[in-house]
Amino acid sequence: MPLNPYSEQERLRVMLASCYAGVQLGFKHLPLRFIIDPPHQFFDAHLARQIAIHIFASRFDTPRRRIVAMTSLARSTVASAILTVDNRLEEPLFERAYRRMSLRAGDLFHDQLMKDAA
Repeated sequence: MPLNPYSEQERLRVMLASCYAGVQLGFKHLPLRFIIDPPHQFFDAHLARQIAIHIFASRFDTPRRRIVAMTSLARSTVASAILTVDNRLEEPLFERAYRRMSLRAGDLFHDQLMKDAA
């Protein structure tokens, strides 16, 4: 189904999907379903989801309350994810990896918009 660029809900849905897919670039060993809903014992999957949430909040400027509603996560989980990634961004190696994932998420969203506009 093509994306309706005038529907905020559809745009947000594609943005979130782009964030998850962009983060998978840095976590190729994880299936997408583990990034979306990390198994309890998979700490790398939890970090991947935290990064996706952070990208959704910062790159796409999505309000936290909207992220909570879309992901069905607790407000504290979303806040903790953003804080955790903010702290990790102080490490240059992590920051470079994060930037690649964030750029990839933005490219995926843009590609989807262009594909559906054609």
